[in-house]
Amino acid sequence: MKTLLRFSQTILVLLSCTNVFCQKGSDTTDFYLLSLQELMNIPITTASKFEQSIKDAPSTTSLITRDQILKYGWLSGNEVLYRLPGFSMSQDYDRQTVSSRGIYEGWNNNHMLMLIDGVPMNDNMYGTAFSWEITPLVFTKSLEVIRGPGSALYGTNATNGVISYNTLSAKDLTKKAEVRYRFGSRATQVFDLLVGGENESVSFVSAFNYYNTNGNSYNSYDASGSTKYINNARSSYYFFNKIEGKGKLQGFSLQYHEQAWNFATGHGWLFYVPDKPENMNENRRLISLRYKTPNSEKKLQQEYLVRYQRHGVDWNSRLIPNNTFGYNYGLTEMLKTHTSDIFTRLQLSYSLAKNSVLLGGIENSYFFYNGDDLHQSNVNLNTDFLQTTNNEFVDVGSYFGWLGSHPFNNTGMFLQYTSPRLFDKLSVTAGGRFDYLSFKFNDPTVANAPDESKSYSRLTPRLSFVYTASEKLTFKLMGGQAFRTPSPSELFGSNTYLLASNPRSLNPEVITTFEFASDYTLSKNVNWRFNAFHTEFDDQIGYSVSNFNLSTNLYSLTSYGVENELTFKSGRFDGFFNHSYVQRENEKISDPTIAQSENKLTWVPQQVVNAGLKYAFPKFNISTQAHYQGAVARRSSDSDIPTTAIRGSQVDGWFTIDIRATYKPSDMIEIGIIGTNMTDQKGKLIKNNLYPFDYQITGRTILFDVRLMF
Repeated sequence: MKTLLRFSQTILVLLSCTNVFCQKGSDTTDFYLLSLQELMNIPITTASKFEQSIKDAPSTTSLITRDQILKYGWLSGNEVLYRLPGFSMSQDYDRQTVSSRGIYEGWNNNHMLMLIDGVPMNDNMYGTAFSWEITPLVFTKSLEVIRGPGSALYGTNATNGVISYNTLSAKDLTKKAEVRYRFGSRATQVFDLLVGGENESVSFVSAFNYYNTNGNSYNSYDASGSTKYINNARSSYYFFNKIEGKGKLQGFSLQYHEQAWNFATGHGWLFYVPDKPENMNENRRLISLRYKTPNSEKKLQQEYLVRYQRHGVDWNSRLIPNNTFGYNYGLTEMLKTHTSDIFTRLQLSYSLAKNSVLLGGIENSYFFYNGDDLHQSNVNLNTDFLQTTNNEFVDVGSYFGWLGSHPFNNTGMFLQYTSPRLFDKLSVTAGGRFDYLSFKFNDPTVANAPDESKSYSRLTPRLSFVYTASEKLTFKLMGGQAFRTPSPSELFGSNTYLLASNPRSLNPEVITTFEFASDYTLSKNVNWRFNAFHTEFDDQIGYSVSNFNLSTNLYSLTSYGVENELTFKSGRFDGFFNHSYVQRENEKISDPTIAQSENKLTWVPQQVVNAGLKYAFPKFNISTQAHYQGAVARRSSDSDIPTTAIRGSQVDGWFTIDIRATYKPSDMIEIGIIGTNMTDQKGKLIKNNLYPFDYQITGRTILFDVRLMF
């Protein structure tokens, strides 16, 4: 709360300078005044790195506006993804993750690339896209989501898709500041501050979010075979500041992101619910400086970017309770460390004749680690894994012992050509990216081990055809590959019970996807989008139960499916409906503890359905959403007689309804109520592998919502 008070004081100072700095921004468009066709023609940039309509974009892309975010009451990028076709809700230990197109997503949630204003924001330690509530939507103007591979432009992590946050500028704000407070069930509190202004030289937007909840706590089994209290309490804050140049400084932008969060581990890190209190804290700081040609009409567009990231960890983890596995005093591990990286990009694009574009660039990511501030345990994690004498805590060595002080360097070069419309009908986008990652390492189990070296390289191509049959109908045929290099935590973990690594044997992940899509305007009020896909995912990385939590290439999966999406709008009334279906074609299993299920989809729902409706009265708004997640099949290796008796032969499907209603008596205040899972469904999310528990979805939640604008 001290951080909250300090930021509040800063905001008051900024608001007091109305004559010098804080100028009222231009009015934001009321989206209910736009037609469906106008909404579909709002330009997006993520698909090709230049402005296009959704229909013309050579990928399957969705645009979510700030109006939708506010009216539906979404808190995070995950909540948006769960409402789009192709994605489903999943969980692994304390984290809610996002599975995609038949691919189960584990704790890292590392197959989605996260961008903020085009700048990569994935975590440098685990490769994770922090798209749950620790990255709020308070500063977001719109979200662009690509389903399927994006590596031909963006490189590693963009395998299952890209979620791109476009942030607000001062000109987007109708008021100088907004204050918003949501509170309710499970002691949940969400506090937002947003302020913007400008003078002749610069404009700025600053935002702050504070989130706190007791979480979805309940009684459940753990590996002991008895029920325990599952603690999922968590809190976070996020500070965002963006400064954009004007006049002679136009084209320059500087961003600062500071976030911190703490969490309870729920079912525990690995097998057991903690029997003693833990202290799990993390923080990140990101600073980016960017120049981009300010005049979008110029044929030559230039972009230069440098971004610094620091991720800090301060964990006191209770991994094994007393009197378990021969540990009379249990197993506790304490880690305080940080990792850093510097990302740079040089990108040029040139507009050729008839609106064709040639674009290319080079990116580099330089990761560095200088050891730990503290890494101790009451178990000899660096040698025999026996309890220490008299239960004292001893140093156990570097958390990333395989890497040591060596740098971790990745370079990518990309090139893309978008053709003019051939015969006024057909546009072709062709491109590719070459990534080269190299590093040195030492075996931490061998004294004075010599340097070893390894590299990963891959060319990821992309080819898309967009055929405009008429103003109402567009067809797309798309193919592409994505390439994800293992993250530092997957490659270099050592001297720890939390993870294990062997960089000599770990292969990169490769995903190949072919898609056929159509976009059809059925009437002035209804639009239908269809997509069929075929995906091969090779060498997915995860934690192996059979290899003592070793990061391993677990399996290769081939899947196919269809996605249908209806969008409709009439005056102040609009909504959406989508349905996703996916089927497993075949698979190859590498981990001996995972049973093959060649033609049966497991660990993710085969069908997901979403629907939403909202209506805007002059002073009153109401919206409702429905989400259906179908049954989830287990593998035969997930069940034996005891666990089947506890959690059943499959995870049954479930259905939730959310509602939000607001009243705005004046331009300065809006009050409302948000209700999620209104029927209090007791649905479950699968825990893969042979465990005696699944995860329970959050029950009925009511939040009151107060928003002030001045």
